[in-house]
Amino acid sequence: MPTCTICDNDVFDKKKNLIKEYKYWTLLVRNRNWTLGNCVVILKRHAEALSQVTEDEMKEFAIVTKETEHTIKKAFHYDKINWMLLMMSDNHVHFHVAPRYATPKTFAGMEWTDTAWPAMTKLFTEQKQPVAQEILNKIKEEIKKNI
Repeated sequence: MPTCTICDNDVFDKKKNLIKEYKYWTLLVRNRNWTLGNCVVILKRHAEALSQVTEDEMKEFAIVTKETEHTIKKAFHYDKINWMLLMMSDNHVHFHVAPRYATPKTFAGMEWTDTAWPAMTKLFTEQKQPVAQEILNKIKEEIKKNI
């Protein structure tokens, strides 16, 4: 089966945004952050449906989930966290990880406001512009140091 088809596209850019490689999954900071610490977890081999994910891949995904949630909580102190499997544009199994915040956060000289709190719908209709790579690098490093 072919490898990941979306890791290197403009939205995910594995080369610049890699946080951690697992055996079956890749954790990246997302360059169009909805909220502070927004990441994406991508299956390393190509699959177009969640039902195509193997038992071993799902076992590791449980580890990835726990580690990601713990790490982002430690780094940015989110109030809630959402995991979304969205494959309308990128037809490849991947999860968006969206930490949610009841109050604004300040990080890397920026104020991050979760304008949709506590609703979810605005996260999809208010697409954010890409965050500068220097800021993404700071987010990525903060997450990495808390793994």
